[in-house]
Amino acid sequence: MPAASVVICTHDRADLLRRAVTGALREADACQAEVLVVDNASRDDTPAVLAALTREIPRLRGVHEPELGLSAARNRGLREAQAPIVAYLDDEALPRPGWLAALLAPYSDRAVACVGGRIHLDFDGAPPAWLTPALRTALSAYDLGDAPRRLRYRPGDLYPFGANISFRVADALEAGGFSTAVGPLGRRQLVHDETDLCFRLDVAGKEIRYAPDAIVDHLVGAERLSPAWMLRRHWLGGVSGATFEIKNRGLWRAVGKLRWYYRPRFSLARYVPREPVDAARLERECARQEALGYVYGLVRGVAHLRALRREGPPHPIRPFPAAQVGS
Repeated sequence: MPAASVVICTHDRADLLRRAVTGALREADACQAEVLVVDNASRDDTPAVLAALTREIPRLRGVHEPELGLSAARNRGLREAQAPIVAYLDDEALPRPGWLAALLAPYSDRAVACVGGRIHLDFDGAPPAWLTPALRTALSAYDLGDAPRRLRYRPGDLYPFGANISFRVADALEAGGFSTAVGPLGRRQLVHDETDLCFRLDVAGKEIRYAPDAIVDHLVGAERLSPAWMLRRHWLGGVSGATFEIKNRGLWRAVGKLRWYYRPRFSLARYVPREPVDAARLERECARQEALGYVYGLVRGVAHLRALRREGPPHPIRPFPAAQVGS
């Protein structure tokens, strides 16, 4: 049995796949781990590139997940994993030496169900002058300092981000895996997918750990370095944040967060970015857009909550039968 399954979920990123696989294999070989690529309903050359890579590299496994959505792809990775730990890498992320060993070390404690590490942004050239530290989080920047620690759902803590996160497979499956109500779905870049799973593990008494020495460099595409993309990302963050709150903490707590957290943002003056972009005003407009998205998410989430009540409590995800693994 391998020590871990490094899972790369990819969608329409044929040009980045070889780079991602090369970095993952280097780390996997150092830790006697496996690498699995989940092709999530790609429509470009990804299937052909993945087929060529698996022929060229026999120890690499590839599977096709037809249901579109990052949560569906990550659940497929959980089911297909041949190891007790799954470490997820974005197809845009390149791990630094020692990444996987640093992620795996905390799992010597059986209470640990999730470990994540730092994410540094890798720009092709200089980032725009308006990209403040607060806005870099929307591009997946994640750094909680040099000290390892346990993370909880509380002010000052932030669960690990999906570009550099790992789970104990048995715990993640028992918790129900990733919710398809949140997370990226094609071009609709919702978030809170890993936050949703971490929260359920946290309230079940499992530990979420931060491993500062587990570092990846996350490539930032030029298409994300525009004020329009940033505003849209924050609006969608508000939508998925409301869905997360209603789903996990109930409608009244979700409404309460609107009052104590988001209400001040509605008084911010509207800003339509034009060159030269005012960084401070863009940051405030992103905060306002997140608040507007949260209101939309509340309205949308009420119908979702009713659907959840009709369906009853979530059921654990069960692994595929052995005959289906690798199909």
